[in-house]
Amino acid sequence: MRTIITFLNDKGLKSGTVYLWKDKEYEGGVFSLALRQFVEHDRMLVCNTPEAEQNTWPALLKLNDPRIEHVSIPKGETTVEMWEMFNTITARVNVGETVIFDITHGLRSLPFLVFLFAAYLKSAKAVKIEAIYYGAFELGKPAPVIDLSEFVSILDWLIATNLFVKTGDGQVLADLLKEGIPSGIELRDNLLARELKNNLNSASKAIESISLALGLTRPIETMEQATKLEAALKKAEPSIAQKAQPFAILAEQVVQEYGQFALLNPIETLKLPDNLWLQLRMIQWYRERQQIVQAVTLAREWIVSVLTLKFEEPMFDNKQGRAPVEAALNNAARQKRKKDNTQSITPSRCDEPFEALQNKDELVNVWEQITELRNDIAHCGMNPSPKKAANLRENFEKIYPQLQSLAQLLLPPQEKTE
Repeated sequence: MRTIITFLNDKGLKSGTVYLWKDKEYEGGVFSLALRQFVEHDRMLVCNTPEAEQNTWPALLKLNDPRIEHVSIPKGETTVEMWEMFNTITARVNVGETVIFDITHGLRSLPFLVFLFAAYLKSAKAVKIEAIYYGAFELGKPAPVIDLSEFVSILDWLIATNLFVKTGDGQVLADLLKEGIPSGIELRDNLLARELKNNLNSASKAIESISLALGLTRPIETMEQATKLEAALKKAEPSIAQKAQPFAILAEQVVQEYGQFALLNPIETLKLPDNLWLQLRMIQWYRERQQIVQAVTLAREWIVSVLTLKFEEPMFDNKQGRAPVEAALNNAARQKRKKDNTQSITPSRCDEPFEALQNKDELVNVWEQITELRNDIAHCGMNPSPKKAANLRENFEKIYPQLQSLAQLLLPPQEKTE
């Protein structure tokens, strides 16, 4: 259903007013009378203050059009009246409708309110805002009709960018970029349209990729995708300016947030120290966003990775590199607990270098804590005595400073960047 929501002025018709839309002129003593001539619609909600109902509404009523519906609203002189107006209008709109707003008449606060109406209806009722028209009779005769709906999308871009920056979820932002991709007919007939498609596709995929990598705790992939993100957004700048102009201003914020994780060829031997410092930064990033599952999962693996680097073991080989390090950590933990002889210890080639570490006791304590925490989280509370979610978060908060201390002791110094 396509619904027009229009507001009548309080002073009655303004005779002789002509509005210009797409090179055609339409007469209307109030803009609603002109609007109904060039916009296809199923119904028109006509919002009337008491004064408008007396002075202006009769002109629409005499049309005897069953699509026209009267809606009583206050003038909006106080916040209480504004909320009353908000509730009255939004209650009349159904889920999934297409809505056209007219903000030509009414108090000067009306455009502000209508933009909020539009944002709310899009989010709460999946409404499509087709247009927000303003008949600018003060700009001359005939009065040009301006469509301001494009500016509603600024809120969409702000929300999507904020969601990506604050949580790592970039799907909404990627989808907005995809909406700018030209249609099939344009792609067939226009080479520039194809370039536009390629640029917007690359930018959206770069955002999707780093979002998915962060969500699934893939630190290496996150570093690789972060290096591609800035390049993809830079290349797509002209296309973004053309089809996603609000994002052109926000793109730098995205680059700054995720550029911190960029590392070219992160699994190269010489890059491994930087890799591990970046992983620690990711753990902090997850922690700040209360993504404790990812933070704990990565922290547990980070400890193993730090020791593989320290002991010169292959970091990305589970059997030949990580398993011996984990065995050394577990052996040291068992010895600390002074288990009886019924729990045998399988020697590891990393036992000796582990025992030589000056901070081995601190390391064992952290390993036991993070392992217990990771296991509790991984079992989803399906055990006899699961910890409460708040306790899991609290426990990690106690562990995190120890990770920073371990990094200072076990990793090569972090290179300073200008």
